[in-house]
Amino acid sequence: MRSTIQSLLDPLRLRLAEPDALIPMAFLGLLAGLLASSLVTAFRLALESLQIYFLGLPVPGEYSALPLAWRFLLPALGGITLGTAFHYLPKGIRVVGVGHTIIRFHRHEADLPWRNAVVQFFSATFALLVGMSSGREGPGIHMGAAGGSWMGRLLGLPHNSVRTLVGCGAAAAIAASLNTPLAAVIFALELIVRQYTLATFIPIMLAASAGALFSTVFFGTNPAFDIQLLHNLALWEVPILIGMGLVIGAFSAGFIRITDYSIRRTWAWPVWVRFGLIGLLTGLIGLGLPQVMGISYDSVGLAAGAKFTLGFLLLLIAAKLVLSALTFGFGLPLGPIGATIVVGGFTGSALGMFLLNFTQIPVSDVAFYTVLGMGAMMGATLQAPLAALAAVIELTGDTGAITPALMTIIVASLTSRAIFRQDGIYDTVLRANAHHMRGLSLWHNANDIAISSIIERNFTEISRQSTPNELTKALAEKPVWLVVRNDARHPTGIIHPLDVNRFLAVLPTKAAVWHDATTDPLHETRQEPVDFPADQPFDVATQLTILPARAVDIGLTLSEARELMLADKVDVLIGQRTTVPPFKRTFGVLTRSQLEDQTQNAR
Repeated sequence: MRSTIQSLLDPLRLRLAEPDALIPMAFLGLLAGLLASSLVTAFRLALESLQIYFLGLPVPGEYSALPLAWRFLLPALGGITLGTAFHYLPKGIRVVGVGHTIIRFHRHEADLPWRNAVVQFFSATFALLVGMSSGREGPGIHMGAAGGSWMGRLLGLPHNSVRTLVGCGAAAAIAASLNTPLAAVIFALELIVRQYTLATFIPIMLAASAGALFSTVFFGTNPAFDIQLLHNLALWEVPILIGMGLVIGAFSAGFIRITDYSIRRTWAWPVWVRFGLIGLLTGLIGLGLPQVMGISYDSVGLAAGAKFTLGFLLLLIAAKLVLSALTFGFGLPLGPIGATIVVGGFTGSALGMFLLNFTQIPVSDVAFYTVLGMGAMMGATLQAPLAALAAVIELTGDTGAITPALMTIIVASLTSRAIFRQDGIYDTVLRANAHHMRGLSLWHNANDIAISSIIERNFTEISRQSTPNELTKALAEKPVWLVVRNDARHPTGIIHPLDVNRFLAVLPTKAAVWHDATTDPLHETRQEPVDFPADQPFDVATQLTILPARAVDIGLTLSEARELMLADKVDVLIGQRTTVPPFKRTFGVLTRSQLEDQTQNAR
């Protein structure tokens, strides 16, 4: 029976190995979306059912309805319990979350072990049930992506197809959680797959549609935040929105830095200590601010309706930002996506309440600033601006929000990245855990970088007809390369200083020889003396190895440089620029190894 199934699947596998297998890949993407949506819907139903029937909350997430003692005991004891359980789990299966998904996707052929996903399901359900301050989207993405991976592995599909199915699962999970299918598609491409190709768009779009369908069937037609906007942007609001973007960008950078610092300082601590401390801190804060417990989506809805005072909103911003960043940094099996949306929503609402108190804007405009804050904080923290913009449009259903959302998201993202020098939260977390992902950036590619930014500028130019004294003088500058010029003063190649050093070391003139910490000890090997007077010119090509090079303009992009190396069959380019025609100045040396390293990072 198994052999029969395998023989039936073989043609499908061969077809899927091709890049244009759109119809079978679209069908499989839809199936992966249905599987992922089922897992995420089960996760969400389990959590909300336990919150209502076990904790007795009137609505899911309303921890303010709990007695005062339970607000402290529930997260405090829950953190210790969860930490103790994780302590006895094998280390390999307690690694969960979006970071784990990214690592497995790019370094392990998109193979996500099912055991880790099971741990993610139950641990995230328990952590959110006891009120840990974070979001459900991160665990949902892991489970959805794992569903796509299982399906691909079960069918024995080629790795390219498994990778697409993982992206499908992640998109379906976001759509099932937030009911925002367009944002889910962009999010999966920006954060998990990290590349845009038409071959992956259709399957991921179908999977996101399946996720939105599940969300509609089980949780209604509204997205996670049912916020209605009735607002027309006025010119006087533009500087206010820019200011809000700057503030939220700073908050985003603070969130990322707190997370990064806590990971680096506490990752060696026992897991039960980390989880227990976060549980105690959550309990203490929950005594006075129960709105920050759990995912806090209900509190954002209240904030959008102007139900909180300005001072109370400022307390909520500080508490939610710090507590959620520490919760994620201490390693709890949750994610930061929902937390950043909430912090941004509180910040936007605070701005709306300020304007309401001092300029008498309509109460309905508070919701407008709340939604813009949500998108700006999400885009800046994840460094996924397009996904954040799509989320704002879908959450509001108002295309009039596009222009103000663009302003706040762009300003916030640039503030976090350019001013505070912060990468996205997941890139930061992976780097803090010694998992720096090379070649995974949508910020730029090889066509966006000129060779002038990476060329080696530590070089010395010599003539092809040089004397030993001139070589000795050139080496005294300790260059990385010696650039050889012909009689017309055009660069024709490069020489490594070690080769020159070995040559000078055996001259009977005993001219001064440059030494460096990296000098190869082989230069001390005895060789036959070469009879060159120190001041007599000679053709360096007869005694030294010259690597052929081609002179190019330093404005070339990395892609153009790579194509030029392949076409001319050279391994070295020398960057030049015309100063006063026809004279050209040499700016540096680019080798093939440098180019390959950089293009790998920029791909």
